[in-house]
Amino acid sequence: MTVLPPSLLILGGSTRAAAGSAVRAGFRPVCADRFGDDDLLRLATVLPVHDYPHGLIETVQSLSPTPWIYVGALENEPELIAAISHQHPLLGNSPEVLQRVRDPFWIERTLRDSELPTLQNIAEDAIPPSGEQWLMKPLRSGGGIGIRLWSGVRQDDDQQAYFQERRAGRSISAIFIATSHGARFIGTSEQLIGLEAGAPTEFGYAGSIGPIELNRSTSHWIQQIGTLLASESGLRGLFGCDFILADDVPWLTEINPRYTASVEVLERATSWPLLKWHALACLNNMAQLDGELPLTGSVLESMAPNSRKPIVGKRIVFSANDSVAIELEKRVAADSCHPNSIWRMNNEDSFLADIPAPESPLFVGWPICTVFARETTVAECRKMLGLRASAISRWINASMSSPRPPSSLGH
Repeated sequence: MTVLPPSLLILGGSTRAAAGSAVRAGFRPVCADRFGDDDLLRLATVLPVHDYPHGLIETVQSLSPTPWIYVGALENEPELIAAISHQHPLLGNSPEVLQRVRDPFWIERTLRDSELPTLQNIAEDAIPPSGEQWLMKPLRSGGGIGIRLWSGVRQDDDQQAYFQERRAGRSISAIFIATSHGARFIGTSEQLIGLEAGAPTEFGYAGSIGPIELNRSTSHWIQQIGTLLASESGLRGLFGCDFILADDVPWLTEINPRYTASVEVLERATSWPLLKWHALACLNNMAQLDGELPLTGSVLESMAPNSRKPIVGKRIVFSANDSVAIELEKRVAADSCHPNSIWRMNNEDSFLADIPAPESPLFVGWPICTVFARETTVAECRKMLGLRASAISRWINASMSSPRPPSSLGH
């Protein structure tokens, strides 16, 4: 049996979710990110970062060699990943793999050659045909930032980008674990996207709810797509595929070749140690991984939610104004004592995460925190997330004052 490394170095924009997964997997997380939130300080050893993301190299260079993973959106920095991996062994996908899976035209060719559902992509220097809807998407993307509906007019602040065919439908994300033997389909979540979901931009990511149930043909397509992409690219460990689900057909929009934001939702719902399985997959310990994965027999049936499995959701609460953080945990604790409080949850999981230090600045469009809900249906979960997000926003607005100058770790 492989002895997993006791410490795991986690680097990226926000590491709190992965740090929680690391603890559940039996690791001691050592983290460096943009925020250094209060609850991350309780979970992990937190390293200060100056000049994110390039300052990460200096941050970790004094550490002894430690296995590491990256989280979003560090996959956009392959040179940085390569530099860190010279000293710290990477449990994840190399820059060579990233070059393939972050290329929308490679994805399109790979899917089309296997006659799987495929969105059309057009290079930035071309003009999409009129009469159809297209998205303009940055090549270096993360969290939906910078995506916009093509209006036929280029903007001065457009980044290096490409055009992708737009389809209307439900936004979902599927999680896989890739090994040398193929890709295991772990589960699917609904994504909360856009202004109606509370994101500050039209296509921004605001949260996830899962696991969700899909029909057999949709699940089979998703399994085929994940298996094909892993086989053709060399993906290893956890990765996510984002889809638009239209008339039960999954249209792949992008690959996230790393631990994704929806992993902790599935972990909270199933109690599966997904980051442990990720490490085993990257270390190619198939004997132990096969012994631990619960996906035996019919994979698709074993993933389907039932009355014994809860639906778990998370939603990022974004600041609508420039303000400062308050003591959110104390406010929630006080409110939870009231009868019929929306903060009553009969399980060991917390309501809040990504908690900023009190009095730290919150600027318009920045994340305030993340709220969670555990219900029996997706609709109930979505409703409870909305209520809790609204409560946080009300409390912040009620105490609104001029923000102080930002620190290197604040929101």
